[in-house]
Amino acid sequence: MNKASGKLDSGSLHASKRPSTGKLISSFYGEIEYVLERVERAPTHYHALGVDRGAPSEEIVTAYQQAVALLHPSYHKVRAAVSDELLARIDKAFKRLSLAFFVLTNPGKRSEYDQYLKQHAPPSAARTQKRPAPAMSQGTTPQAPSTPPQPPTSMPDAEVIEIRNRLARPIFTKLADESAIPNRRRCERMRLAIPVRIAGYDSSNQRWNEVAKTIDVNRLGIGVAMVRRVRPGAILHLMLPLPTKLRSHGYSDPGYSVYAIVRRVEPPRDGLSIVGMEFLGERPPADYLAKPWATFRTERWAGVERRREERLPASEPVDVEYLDNSARPISRETGHAENFGAGGIRVRVNAAPPEFNHVKVISQKRKFEAVATLRNRIAGQDGCERLCLQFVDNRWPTDEK
Repeated sequence: MNKASGKLDSGSLHASKRPSTGKLISSFYGEIEYVLERVERAPTHYHALGVDRGAPSEEIVTAYQQAVALLHPSYHKVRAAVSDELLARIDKAFKRLSLAFFVLTNPGKRSEYDQYLKQHAPPSAARTQKRPAPAMSQGTTPQAPSTPPQPPTSMPDAEVIEIRNRLARPIFTKLADESAIPNRRRCERMRLAIPVRIAGYDSSNQRWNEVAKTIDVNRLGIGVAMVRRVRPGAILHLMLPLPTKLRSHGYSDPGYSVYAIVRRVEPPRDGLSIVGMEFLGERPPADYLAKPWATFRTERWAGVERRREERLPASEPVDVEYLDNSARPISRETGHAENFGAGGIRVRVNAAPPEFNHVKVISQKRKFEAVATLRNRIAGQDGCERLCLQFVDNRWPTDEK
C-alpha cells in the first residue's frame, strides 16, 4: 500500500470547556463497574442490555447506545488512563453487548432466541430486574451530531435556489445497455443492519469513536451510515459482530476486529453520510502507526474495467466553484480536467476547501455547466488534489474531443 500525503485541515481546534481529567476518570470508574458487572453476570441478552423481555426495539437501541457511550467515552484522556485489565473487560463487554444488540434487533433471530429461552431458561430469567442506570456524567455523554448549517436569514438569490433544486433531483443513472455491463462489485453485498464501533483519528491526532449501524456487508467490506464526516482514504478501526462466514480471521471471537479504508463517501442527508469501506485486515498499514490521521490509497486496480461509462483522457482547463451545504459558493478556482465521461470528470485542483460536498463545473471551451457531487478526492505526489466528480443535472458533451 502506498501512502498519499493528503491535505488535511491544520487549523487550530477550539476545545470546548470540559471538567478536569481527574473528575472524568473518577466518574468513569464509578459508573462503568455497574455496567461491566451486569454484562459479565448476565444469563441472557436482555439482562446484558438491562431491558425487559418485552422491550420494544427502540428501547433496546437506546440501551445499547447508552452502554457503549459509557464503555467508550468521548474524551480520549479517560480511556488512556484505564488499566490494560479493565480495557480487556471493556472490550469483552462490548462484544457481548453487540451480540445482544444484533440478536434482539433482528425480528427473526429475536423470535428464535425467545423460543430458546422458553425451553431452556429457568422462570426467574424471564424478566430482568431493572435497576436505574447511574446518571451519565458530562464526560460520558455521547457526542451529539454536529448542528447543520442554519439557513440564511435573508432570501437566497435565484442562482442558489436553482442549485438547490438541481441537488434535490436524483443523480443520472441511466445506462445504455445494463445487460451488457458485468457486475461492478468483486463480491455481492447483502443487506444487513448490525452495530459497528468505528474508531479513527482527526487531523490533530486525537482519537474519536462512533457507534453506527451497517447498511450492507460482504467479506470484502461494509457500507455504514455515519454522523462523523470522514475522507476517502482514511484508515479506520472497526469492531462489529460480523457473521463468521464473512470473516478472514477471528472466527471464534464474538466481535470482528478489523481495519478498513474509506473508499466512498456519499454527501450527507438528514445528518448521516453513507460511507463505503474496504477491509484491510487485522493489522493496519505500516505508515498508519506514524500518521494514523493521514489518507492512504491502494494499488491501482488492474482488473476488468468496472466503470459504468467509459472515461476518456483530457487536458483542458475548467472552472470549479465549491459549494457549502446551503448551495452557496465557498470559493472558486481554475482546475485542469484529466479525464471525463458522460456522467463525471476528474479534475486536478490546488485550493480545494477542507470540507465540501458539491461543486459547480464550468467549461468555457465547451459552453458546458453542471452541478456535481464529490465522489472521491485523491492527494497526488505533485502536491495537487484530484477531485472525482459525478454530474447531477447535466451530461458532459463526449462527442466533442
